[in-house]
Amino acid sequence: MLDTYYFLSLAFNCASIILGLLGLFLVIKNWQVWRETSFDVIKARAFLDKKFLNKNWFYLVLVGGIIMSRRVYRYIELSSNGSVDVGVNELLFDFLGFFVILILVIMAFHWYQIIHTHS
Repeated sequence: MLDTYYFLSLAFNCASIILGLLGLFLVIKNWQVWRETSFDVIKARAFLDKKFLNKNWFYLVLVGGIIMSRRVYRYIELSSNGSVDVGVNELLFDFLGFFVILILVIMAFHWYQIIHTHS
């Protein structure tokens, strides 16, 4: 059974890397177009479309919840064992998890400022 878990974990990590590279490619392409597009056109296409905003909020909440549940699981794992041997790889994993949560909170705060300033 352990080999199956190892294979699945490896497959999920490989798929995550591929999706991450695809996402990076899309972000770079979008940024290139963003710089050349009129801001009024972007506002009209995205921010005036309630369906677009609802999807984005849903994805933000979903991703935040999934990442947060992983962080809670990791906290329980570390605190329930008393003393766990944490190596550099685990420390890097925990730091990256913290950094992702930090970026999500900063993004949510910017949205908070936009919504509460103009409501």
